[in-house]
Amino acid sequence: MTIMTSLGIIQILFWAVVLGLLIYLILRRVKIKKIENFEKRNN
Repeated sequence: MTIMTSLGIIQILFWAVVLGLLIYLILRRVKIKKIENFEKRNN
């Protein structure tokens, strides 16, 4: 039982990290896109 529960906790942590990275990359991409748009307007 303890092995199964520890694997479950590891799996939950793994997916939490993956989701966190996806959200971070999407937000970073949106910020970069906004900066690019402003630079294009200035040119």
